[in-house]
Amino acid sequence: MDTPREIFYPLANVSRDNLAKVCKYLWGWTPCERWICGKACHQPSGCPCRRAAKLEPFFDFYREATACYIPDFTGDLCPALRSHDDLVDIIVLLKSNADQARSKLTTKYFSQRVQNGTQKLPTTVDQNRAFGLAARIISMVQCSAENQSDGLLEAGTQPSTWHSDRSFKDFMESVFHKREQPALNSNDDVALSAKIHLASVTAKRLRKVANLKIIPTNDLRNHLLLNDADGTVAIYHYTGVLKEHILASRGEGPGQTPGQSIPMENIPRRLALETLDTLQKVLFPIDPESQSLLRSLVAKSEFDPDILRLESSSYSGPGEQQVGYEYWGSRLIDLYDELENPTPRSYFEKWLERRSGSRHMMMATLAGVIIAIILGIISLAVSIFQAWVGWQQWQHPVVG
Repeated sequence: MDTPREIFYPLANVSRDNLAKVCKYLWGWTPCERWICGKACHQPSGCPCRRAAKLEPFFDFYREATACYIPDFTGDLCPALRSHDDLVDIIVLLKSNADQARSKLTTKYFSQRVQNGTQKLPTTVDQNRAFGLAARIISMVQCSAENQSDGLLEAGTQPSTWHSDRSFKDFMESVFHKREQPALNSNDDVALSAKIHLASVTAKRLRKVANLKIIPTNDLRNHLLLNDADGTVAIYHYTGVLKEHILASRGEGPGQTPGQSIPMENIPRRLALETLDTLQKVLFPIDPESQSLLRSLVAKSEFDPDILRLESSSYSGPGEQQVGYEYWGSRLIDLYDELENPTPRSYFEKWLERRSGSRHMMMATLAGVIIAIILGIISLAVSIFQAWVGWQQWQHPVVG
């Protein structure tokens, strides 16, 4: 018999078998049986459980995201997600039919489920919520249907809207726009004064020069997002997930045939490569201070420990070594501009900034005149006093 917690939170409990199925249908490989049973694995280094161990931060993300799912309870209607197996089924459906509209897939999936059982259809809101959660697990992008929240008990930025007439592929393209950035490409004929020196856009300089706080995010669309109001820059740090996406896109996961990719890329391969490159080449280059900061973020801010493994170039294929930043270029430029002209953040910096404009030139001139008058009066008073002292000495000479 189900407990109240299992009824209201059907995805609250996550087993290793559930996680193994997620790995299988996201990246095409499955951890070994000993890992699934929670036992130590003594197999060679090529055993898939080694990869599963590196993905523990992602598994924590999966546990948190799914635990917050609350189905709609209306009469005798069935929850859209009764178990993690339902969520995996929707993930498989999305990846295999990435070009079909969300409304068509939603109708197809839940109609078949009702035909195979005796339960009634879930509410439309709950159906959309289930597909939104599946899309989030695939892409790590928070989304929702039109005029609907994601239904999760968490605070954060507004989810991206996945319209009912748009496919999952269309949704991903609408979230991540590609845009050429000549200022970031050394091969483009751009004036030297307009070139962006990415070597200066490091995390340590963002902290020291721009006085920005580096915060982690599990939403890929918020990577490198600068928040002027809060003085923060968000960093997507799940490098283990990015590497799995890259390997799966070219059929190099355990158990896959080389060259045979999974039905649909979870995220665009170029996007994964760019994100990995911004982390391991731009923000955290190989120098002692940057690496020390990175270790501190892992220890204190719960960054993925896999980010310490500097191996982004080994995941690039032929012709992919030169990254042009078509996805993250605009945000890198925003960070560069912030370093060149830091936004005043402390009270004293804001006070100076408010009084540094040309509109205050007259006030500054007037203040200078007033100060000059005061100094003149003080000088006159000193002169009068000196004259009085001299006169007194002349009137009353000291007799030796």
